[in-house]
Amino acid sequence: MALESIVSAARSALQHAFSSSADPVSDRNAVLQDLHLAEKAWATDDVRSGTWFVREGDHVAFAPTTRNGAALTINGQTTNFIPADRFADYLVNMRVAIEAGEFDREIAGALHGAAGAGGTAEVSVPAARQGSSQDIHQAQQEEAFAREGRNPDGSLSSVVGGGS
Repeated sequence: MALESIVSAARSALQHAFSSSADPVSDRNAVLQDLHLAEKAWATDDVRSGTWFVREGDHVAFAPTTRNGAALTINGQTTNFIPADRFADYLVNMRVAIEAGEFDREIAGALHGAAGAGGTAEVSVPAARQGSSQDIHQAQQEEAFAREGRNPDGSLSSVVGGGS
């Protein structure tokens, strides 16, 4: 009977650890804040490295982590190599996946003890955009600013309200 009690207590502790009161939205928001830093750094001219990424030639090594340093697994890998001209769009795809909850299992595992749990989150590499690399970079910068509520020059957008 004592062994049964020990096993029951262990099972209860494990269930509590994996179904703890971890808040998926809060966990997700912390990762989204770090993703925002990566997007902002990438949108800055001539930045070769930033939160989670290092550019090497025509590719970017992308290795996202949680704030406790645990790697997030994307497409079964902890480091993904993305064509540099598609990296900004890739970050947008990742943001959409995180916001949709597709990374919840990986994030919870990384933050609460089972890093690499599942490795099922996927982020697709977007198709190449048409145009010169300068035009593509400019469009990606403007899109990053728009997501922040900024104008293409980086100044804050103002909201003009209509009167009744």
